[in-house]
Amino acid sequence: MTSNQYPFWTHDTVAAAVLAGVGTASFQSRLDVWASKLNIPAVTALVHGWPMLLIFLGLVMLVIHPVSEAPTSRPQPGESTRSSHGFRS
Repeated sequence: MTSNQYPFWTHDTVAAAVLAGVGTASFQSRLDVWASKLNIPAVTALVHGWPMLLIFLGLVMLVIHPVSEAPTSRPQPGESTRSSHGFRS
């Protein structure tokens, strides 16, 4: 049996990535204007480096907290479904 529960997941992922890219570009342009008004080198460096910092932190989180698969508890042959869930008759 083929599970076709989420047929548009690739379209949703692409749309989310495009939306995140547009939002980040808009935010970056506003930050650039703000940093140029302040004219502080440390702030300007931070404004230009925050996307790479976020990417790096995301990669670290992926390595530290791997996604665990949901356990699939299937009853053994001859075992009823009730006994596998802890119910007794």
